[in-house]
Amino acid sequence: MSRELTKNQLIKVSGAILSSYINNHYLEETKHFGVFRQSTKKNVSRTLEDLLKIELEYFDNVYDIDDKEVGGALVQTNLKFIDEFLKFDFNEFSKLQEVFVAFTKDPKRLTSISDKILIKSGAKKINN
Repeated sequence: MSRELTKNQLIKVSGAILSSYINNHYLEETKHFGVFRQSTKKNVSRTLEDLLKIELEYFDNVYDIDDKEVGGALVQTNLKFIDEFLKFDFNEFSKLQEVFVAFTKDPKRLTSISDKILIKSGAKKINN
């Protein structure tokens, strides 16, 4: 990428990389299940190649075009976070998405609940 991208464009490129990473994960896990017909199998393999290319090439390009490395750091942090999510099966992953939506509706209440659970599990509360 030779042109300068805006911060908003960098965030969108980062989002594309992250969504490709998630798609790649689930397609890779399911391609050997025998549910895809021959033509679909070819398309899935091609899609996996494309998604991997996007993930590898554009991840590095985000660093190249962002002098402060904000976009690259954002993607790297989110990839680690998504890796944790992908350890769950799809139903659990979906439930975690619901928890996120609940947080957007009532962050104070959900934070209070999560604080109680974490403290009960041994976490220490840090006062700001």
